[in-house]
Formats: sequence, structure tokens, C-alpha cells
Amino acid sequence: MSWPVYLFLTGIAFFQYVLVWYFSPRAGVWLDWFNLVVDVCMTIALLQMSGRSESPLAVLVYIWMFAMVTVNGRRGNNQALYFLAALGILVLATGSLGAEDWLSFMSIHTMGISLFVFTSMTLMDERRSNQLDPLTGVLNRRAGLERLSEKVQQGRSFDIAYIDLKGFKTINDTYGHAVGDEVLCGLAGRLAGSVRAGDIVMRLGGDEFLVTGPTGDLAARLKRVFRSPLRTSSGMMNIAGDVGIVNWKGETADIEALLGRADSEMYRMKHAVNRVDSRLPKEMSPRGSY
Repeated sequence: MSWPVYLFLTGIAFFQYVLVWYFSPRAGVWLDWFNLVVDVCMTIALLQMSGRSESPLAVLVYIWMFAMVTVNGRRGNNQALYFLAALGILVLATGSLGAEDWLSFMSIHTMGISLFVFTSMTLMDERRSNQLDPLTGVLNRRAGLERLSEKVQQGRSFDIAYIDLKGFKTINDTYGHAVGDEVLCGLAGRLAGSVRAGDIVMRLGGDEFLVTGPTGDLAARLKRVFRSPLRTSSGMMNIAGDVGIVNWKGETADIEALLGRADSEMYRMKHAVNRVDSRLPKEMSPRGSY
């Protein structure tokens, strides 16, 4: 590779770095895709200009895939892994196109990437199982707080709801703990289905959950969760929850302080419901009790 070409590619890489640094505090998904396209094109160009199938830079594809899987593996997303593997094969195929031993080169590397995918899936499944609450299948407290910290670092506003299931002890005492577990699983499933893919649903412990959602829209989503009864082995069961919702607008990165605000709002709503319940007909429910 000649020095002018080397300097030109270095300039592109430096420009990409500056662009990412400048836009990252306020960029959306487009920046991730921009980085992906630039990385792919640069790798293909390097392979073509440094020996094609004989280029030792083919290992860049594996390093790049390892880095991408490490980042995306925090979500345990197998679809992302399949996409990255297919993209890696495409990069190698395009970067070595024109070589005399292209077919044997691709056969070897396709097997290598397939082994990489199998190993990564095993590790991701193990990581996913460690992140989930064993009963409800939503994020456990540790993994949920890690994800919440990442969400805060992104700097975009969102709502966060602290949810306490009403009367859960009565359900356990009346119908047994097995039915109580069914209620928790049913509620967790509804919560997960009520928010977007990038939002967080975690079980804090017992009958308490934490949910994030779009600003100004989370309350309406959660009201739909408690609107209809849950099906259990003991029949259909009405559920209700004390819900405290606060908005995070980038004022602090202290996760414990944010949780404290949501918890305090939930208790404020709970006490407001208790004070007003004696003066209202049963069909009327104050805001904050769903």
C-alpha cells in the first residue's frame, strides 16, 4: 500500500472519529449505522489493497465482529449476531474478490465465522440467563440498574415508573404462592409488552417493578396494563397497582437519587389513594392507582 493511499485512509478514519465525537451527545440511531457503513467500506478497501485473500488484515474482520458482538451482546440479541455474521462474510467475500483462491478462502472463513457465531450464542445465552429474573423473565435488579445507568448516560429524556402491586399479600394468603407467582409473571409480561424495545422493565423484588418509557406516554401505557383481569389457574383475577411516575431530563446521573424520586412519588400516590378512597365510590380511582 502506497503512502498516499495510507494517508488518505488515515484521514477518513480521523474524520470519522471527529464526527462521532461531535455528534455522539445528541445523535440518534443514524450515527450507529453511519459508523457501521464506514467500518465495512474501510475494511473492504484495506483487504483489496493489501493482498485480498493473502492479506493478514483479514483478521480485522474477526476483531471488528468481536467488538460489535461484545457491545451488542449486553442485550443478548441473537438477531444482531446473525446480521453481524452475515455482514462479516460479505466483507470477506467482497474484500478478497478477484483472488485466485477465493473459493477455498471463503470456505475456510465461513466455517470460522460459523464457529464464532456458535460460541458467541452460547456466551450470550449464559449472560442473558444471568440478567433475567428467574420467575418473571424480565430484567433482575442488578442488570436493570446497569441498563438504566446506560440509558441515563445517553442523555435523552424519559419517564420512569415505580410500580407496587396492590393486595399481593392477600392474593398469596387466599390463593397460594403458586397463583401469586402466576400474577407476577402475568404482570411482568404485560409490562414488557406495553413498552418499546429500547425501554426497561425490571423486577426490583417482591411485587415491585420499575419501568421506563417515552416522556408523557408511559402513564397511558401502564393504565392499559391494569385495565383487564389476568388469567390464572384460579380463574380471572383483577389486579391494580400503585404507580409513581417521574420524568428524567438530564438533571442528574445519580441512579439511586432517580430511584428515590420514583419511589417517593409512588408512596405519595399510594397515600393519596388511601386518603381519598373513603370519600369516593369504588368505581372512581385517583390518578396514580391503576
